[in-house]
Amino acid sequence: MRDILKSHYKSMGKFAIVGASNTIIDFAAFYLLHSVFNVYFIIAHIIGFLVAVVNGFYFNATWTFQCLDKKCWHKQAVSYAIVGVIGLGLSTLTIYIGNYFLHVYLAKVLATFVSFSWNYIASKIFVFKVSIDTQDSE
Repeated sequence: MRDILKSHYKSMGKFAIVGASNTIIDFAAFYLLHSVFNVYFIIAHIIGFLVAVVNGFYFNATWTFQCLDKKCWHKQAVSYAIVGVIGLGLSTLTIYIGNYFLHVYLAKVLATFVSFSWNYIASKIFVFKVSIDTQDSE
C-alpha cells in the first residue's frame, strides 16, 4: 500500500489541490443556496457538487493527470461525469445519513471525504487511463 501511495503522491497532491478548490466552490454554492436562499439541503448539495465537477474536470484533465485528449475530450468528459454522478450519489447518501447524527456542515465534510476517495480512484482508473497508457507507450 505504501508503494502505491508513493507512486501516486504527485497526482494525488494535485488532485487534492483541485479537490480543495472544488470543495470551496461546492461549499460556497451550498452555503449560499441553503443558508441564504433556504434551498433544501439535498438540492443545495447537488447543485454545489455539479458546479464543482465542471471545475474539476478541466483542472484534473489539464493539470493533475495532464492528459486531456483533444481528439476525444468529450468521451473523457462523459466518463468524468459518470464518475462524478456516482460520487454525487455516494456523497448525497453520506450527507443524508450523516445529517441524522451530525450537524449538516459536518455531514457535508464527511461527504466530501467519501467523494474525494471515490473520484480520485475512479478518475485514475477509468477517465484518464487511455491517455495515460498512450503516454507510457511513447
